[in-house]
Amino acid sequence: MEDVLKSSFIFLLLMIISQTGCQGSIGDRSYRFMKCLIGCTTINCSKPHDFLAKQPLHLKVLQWDCESECRYSCMWSTVDAFEKDGLKIPQFNGKWPFIRLFGIQEPASVLFSTFNAMCCLGIFYFRRKISPNVPMYYVWHIVSLVSLNAWIWSIVFHTRDTDITEKLDYYFAFSIVCCNIWSFMCRYFGTNSWYKTGIFTTIIITIYLYHIYYLHYIDMDYGYNVTVNITLGILNTILWSIWSLYRIKKQPYLWKCLLAILAVPMLLLLELFDFPPIYWCLDAHALWHAGTVPFALMWISFIVDDCRYLQEKQEESLLKLD
Repeated sequence: MEDVLKSSFIFLLLMIISQTGCQGSIGDRSYRFMKCLIGCTTINCSKPHDFLAKQPLHLKVLQWDCESECRYSCMWSTVDAFEKDGLKIPQFNGKWPFIRLFGIQEPASVLFSTFNAMCCLGIFYFRRKISPNVPMYYVWHIVSLVSLNAWIWSIVFHTRDTDITEKLDYYFAFSIVCCNIWSFMCRYFGTNSWYKTGIFTTIIITIYLYHIYYLHYIDMDYGYNVTVNITLGILNTILWSIWSLYRIKKQPYLWKCLLAILAVPMLLLLELFDFPPIYWCLDAHALWHAGTVPFALMWISFIVDDCRYLQEKQEESLLKLD
């Protein structure tokens, strides 16, 4: 197992080197969209105060200013023009056109992100079942808090896509990936092995901070961000899978860990088969968020079973000492 860990980290370091750029989309670069946007902003945005006076409160709260409203209305006029010409539905700024609901840009993704955030509250179920003296008790609390924070920012981002909400969504989504690998290190080496756990904790924190630093201060490179997330995600899947398969005969409940950890990359394949939103609401990304919900619940069941197993081992050790 030690060799697997070393090999996996070498693999990680080799994979992080690739980077790709990001370009605009057909929709927002089209002549139809640009002409509409210039006309709309010229007519409606010359007097911002008049525009704000007529705007509903919920749109003000979500910062739908005049230019944003123009981009939204011109997006749909461009979609109509593309459809009339028999062309494929275009994307705008890397996104499919979504119908707005109460000012929320991507209602389905917001709904399913909310479900995932609620799954993080399963830590209260965990607390009722597991004693604080059990190893991994506080580790899973940290994982739960990190995950809850990330899903909250996913909700915010899908509610209103701005430069800052986009960055915070990316930054904290990466924190889940890093935290999952950290939790594996704690489980494998044990929470009492501060030396080994401390080394890997330092490595994970360093990787996380450097990644955020690079994106924020050097280059907000979306290709690089995807590469790093996928690489660490693969590493996480490999580690948990090998560990589960190695021990599953003695710990049958590990099928839950194995299924949950393998389901996540399988669900990511939805992103490869991207398609225009069904009813202008439900796209592949929303389905990815929906698909993670049942496996998040399965993961909670796994960590409860695993901590019960650790508790039994702990009690057996105490009996031997007596």
